[in-house]
Amino acid sequence: MKKAIKWIVIAIILVIVIGIGILVVKDFRQEDILREEMLAFENLTREENIDVEQIDQRIRELKTTGDYGVVEKAVKQYLTDGLNASIEIANVLNDEKLVNALTPENYKEDGPEFTQTKQFLEEAKEKVETSKTELLELLSEEKIMSYIEGKNLDQYYIDLYKELALAAESTSESDKQEVEATINEVIGMLDIESQIINFLTENKGNWEVQEDTIVFDSETLQNQYNEYINQI
Repeated sequence: MKKAIKWIVIAIILVIVIGIGILVVKDFRQEDILREEMLAFENLTREENIDVEQIDQRIRELKTTGDYGVVEKAVKQYLTDGLNASIEIANVLNDEKLVNALTPENYKEDGPEFTQTKQFLEEAKEKVETSKTELLELLSEEKIMSYIEGKNLDQYYIDLYKELALAAESTSESDKQEVEATINEVIGMLDIESQIINFLTENKGNWEVQEDTIVFDSETLQNQYNEYINQI
């Protein structure tokens, strides 16, 4: 009887040990899957021609479960918010209204008051400035960590999130300054275009479009216009 009890105890312990071993292996595999998924997701956001639909699909399909799934969702949401703010700026730059704002065709169609062009440039600048504020905030460690707050996770998973999120975005001051400088260049370009349009409105009786070329009735105005154009 004693031997029987002994073997039962040994069997139970073996089952428990094996079970723990399986859980540990499974846990490590979950982390490997998460790291692989985040690397693939990050690569998608860094492609020259970003496929927004593909990224959206990847966000919705969590590859991990449990606490790892919580970490995965938080990192993806963080990256998505940064991507959306960047796309907003890209949409402004790619808008045909911006591309065509300083063309003879637009001068003919919307000049000399340029009501639609002025409104577009004003709204475009507001969008870029809003996105700039969002992106700079997203580069702060405080904002990054806010995505994992209140998830009731052990410190291990919080540290894992921090590692993955900070790997995706640098929070150094030099990088923040580089991002800000790049966006300021876009804002500066929009300001110059607005100055040109306002210049044309203020001098609406002193220019006309001839054979797809804007011609001023004085050399002084022509030179001023050319100076504006050279700043773009």
